[in-house]
Amino acid sequence: MKSYKGKNIRNIAMAGHGGSGKTTLAEALLFKSGGCDRMGKTTEGNTVCDHDPEEIKRKISLNTSLAYTEWKSNKINIIDTPGQFDFIGGMSEGVRAAETVVIALTAKDGVQVGTIKAYNEAVKQGKGRVFVVTKNDEDNADFAKTLQGLKEKFGGVVCEFSDRAGLSELIAETDEALMEKFFGGEEFTDEEFSKGLRAGIASGVIAPVIAVTAFSGDGIEALLDLIVNAFPSPIDVEGEPTADGKKVKYDESSPLSSFVFKTIADPFVGKMSFVKIVTGSLNSKTEPTNSRTGEVERFGKLLAIKGKKQEDLAEAFAGDIVTITKLSATTGDALCQSGKTVEFAQIEFPVACFFQAISAKGKGDEAKISGAIQKILEEDKVLSYVNNSETRQRVIGGLGDQHLDVTVNKMKTKFGVDVELKPPVIAYRETIRKKVTNIEGKHKKQSGGAGQFGVVIMEFEPHGEDELIFQERVVGGSVPKQFFPAVEKGLKESVLHGVVAGYPVVRLKATLVDGKYHPVDSKEVAFVQAARLAFKAGMKEATPCLLEPILALKIFVGNENTGDVMGIVNKRRGSVLGTNPVGNNMTQIDAEMPQAETTDFALVILQMTKGLGSFTQEFSRYQELPQMLEAEVIANAPKYSHDE
Repeated sequence: MKSYKGKNIRNIAMAGHGGSGKTTLAEALLFKSGGCDRMGKTTEGNTVCDHDPEEIKRKISLNTSLAYTEWKSNKINIIDTPGQFDFIGGMSEGVRAAETVVIALTAKDGVQVGTIKAYNEAVKQGKGRVFVVTKNDEDNADFAKTLQGLKEKFGGVVCEFSDRAGLSELIAETDEALMEKFFGGEEFTDEEFSKGLRAGIASGVIAPVIAVTAFSGDGIEALLDLIVNAFPSPIDVEGEPTADGKKVKYDESSPLSSFVFKTIADPFVGKMSFVKIVTGSLNSKTEPTNSRTGEVERFGKLLAIKGKKQEDLAEAFAGDIVTITKLSATTGDALCQSGKTVEFAQIEFPVACFFQAISAKGKGDEAKISGAIQKILEEDKVLSYVNNSETRQRVIGGLGDQHLDVTVNKMKTKFGVDVELKPPVIAYRETIRKKVTNIEGKHKKQSGGAGQFGVVIMEFEPHGEDELIFQERVVGGSVPKQFFPAVEKGLKESVLHGVVAGYPVVRLKATLVDGKYHPVDSKEVAFVQAARLAFKAGMKEATPCLLEPILALKIFVGNENTGDVMGIVNKRRGSVLGTNPVGNNMTQIDAEMPQAETTDFALVILQMTKGLGSFTQEFSRYQELPQMLEAEVIANAPKYSHDE
């Protein structure tokens, strides 16, 4: 594979609604330009970009994949991103590595939720946008209606590629000289038109629309010409954002800087890293420094990737995208020349909102779970994983049930770990409602030799802090001071398991007010046990109750769905705290909801908003569980929660 300089490189991310034909479009671009020798089909599982076994089985894109082709002395790097909403994180990383986002939509379905999400992601990351209307040969296809829908949704930046007059008016906005020429009635030269169109796409002033029919090849050559003539190259854009808010211009003459935007954990090849070079160059002998770790990275091969095919690269320059094997770096890491390190801004991924407990089907696989998950977490930065010591469950989080289902299948096929999912255990708490006094705990034991004796008189009362508060106001030496720590120890052990359902006890104040001791038989262990007995007796008298975790939610939905979503929150024992418009006809709903009611909330939001909605959640506080729900929670309390 020959090396290209930045001015002759075009990096494009294919995005759009699931089923919009973007993978087929990528296939057509490769086939028409000679990048592959046949036109594959997603339905037959033989496309260049959808080569993962799970993708072939499901006939959809699940991962960000790379391919490249050459057209008129230019290299086109194609980044095919998933369209299904459960895998939208792939779009975030793919868009980051591109200068232009090619948004596919069908002439029959027009603007869909995935179209909007792709456009918004491109805007958020400051990337150029081009709409490609596909499947124009299908029944009920209507390009004119689709074009009108794009204009209504995205405004005056949208213009049909064949409308030279309309494009010229937009191009005039990119340069004062062109503006004067346009209003003077002069036509742009082909060079001025291409240059202005490139500047307009790069700045977001112009979002051209082009029609193609991928299978027949209609419009594909025109699209290839548009890519090399009018899409911005890396050197045409402002640069790559850094962590401190600055931008680094793409420049091959500067010291090396690059970043990893995607990681693949391959059980046979090892780790493969997709890398975008920002400045300088890379070759197989380069030993870059990882800006995050400060360590020198030594890698295996420098490759150009086309789906699952690999080709060795001798060298690559600023603006190009390469694949490096056996790096220790992970997604988001910067690889730079030693002494010239740069920290690039991190990719903003969607936040996991659908959680399930994961466990091995076979006893021998438990030890393998963590290792397999860690490798998959390197691939998929949306996934979250927590080994919850309290509930003794491993909990994995994603964007939906399909996301986690694919993850489970990957664990089995790639790493040989067979696992199953189930709803996670909810970590309830227990507390008391009233103060109780004169609670006795007495421990007396005779075993032939030295005995054990200790008596405590306690008061228990509610208070506002989660941590146990222990105090003493013993007078007259009824319990010597050296036994106070033993009493506190017994209480701290006791609050780990309450008397209602065995959950930890919070918001408890315990005061030692009196007791008895024996000068020979009283020992620390006796007062530990006496405190435990007093705790159990006091809890039962103090009107104990269960507390449930309440989560704070930030829900983002289309304005038309706001009322329905607020209704769902209220039906699930939640409360809406406020709403706030956030632009693009979207509303943020701030709400609180019991964790028990959020188990499938991600699926409900996806269904209700047709994929446009999303939400984040975090723990807020514990709140008393309604008494009518206590019996069910107690009946389903995990056995390990109980004090045995």
